[in-house]
Amino acid sequence: MPWEIIGIVSIVVFTFGTIFLARGFANKMTSTSDEDIETINRLQATGGKARATLTAIHPTGLTVNNFNVQCNVGFWLDPVDGTEAFEGTKKMFFLETQFPNQGDIWPAWYDLFDHTVFAVASPVKLDPAQIPMYREFGIKHPLDPDWEPTD
Repeated sequence: MPWEIIGIVSIVVFTFGTIFLARGFANKMTSTSDEDIETINRLQATGGKARATLTAIHPTGLTVNNFNVQCNVGFWLDPVDGTEAFEGTKKMFFLETQFPNQGDIWPAWYDLFDHTVFAVASPVKLDPAQIPMYREFGIKHPLDPDWEPTD
């Protein structure tokens, strides 16, 4: 009898332990790392600003938690200061129900000396608080009824 209880408890502990570890691993894959946060902060403080137009989105085949789809995303970055535009690519996760569209334009910051290093402000959830940032980049926010192009 005690061996049956030990066996059942072991199975329950193993099962829940595996689920806990898998969720932790999945969250680490889809969240922003400390190193990425440092890069984003550096780019926002010292980098150039650009309008990043989404030119291509290709799922890689990796899905985390059945909802977060990893994609290779292509961008055309058009610096707001008028310097020469350039292409860039990033691996990003998107909820399968909130895929962006080709042609979407997002604020971006890039390294002035290495254009392969850039960050985009991809809106996971539209929020009116994003409107001032979009205006700063000359981009129409979907929730901004008063937006008028400056170009």
